[in-house]
Amino acid sequence: PARRDAPRLRFGPWLMSAVSSGNYQGLCWTDPTRSTFRVPWKHNARKDVTSDDVEVFKVGGLGVTSSDFEVFGLGWVGSSRWDRAKWKTNFRCALRSTGMFELLEDRSKCGDDPHKVF
Repeated sequence: PARRDAPRLRFGPWLMSAVSSGNYQGLCWTDPTRSTFRVPWKHNARKDVTSDDVEVFKVGGLGVTSSDFEVFGLGWVGSSRWDRAKWKTNFRCALRSTGMFELLEDRSKCGDDPHKVF
């Protein structure tokens, strides 16, 4: 019998769903038409970085399959060989590679609320 793979969800659609879900702290729509969104972007060297701050970069769950991790070079969620900096780098590369998102504002150096708007 033929093996059926789980349905694949690409990074772009996954991210749009994640923004709408409200499951990630600071990841949200910035306008009522849902055309722009913000991503929290705390520098990893900050002493106040928590696991909630990097959760979206891990790209875990919500139907993203192992094939998608390979396509985007995201590694395996939960693997000790992937650190916070790598997760953020891979997330940024996946954002660019989709061609779906444009950086509109870079407020990653804002002390009290570092984020980027796409």
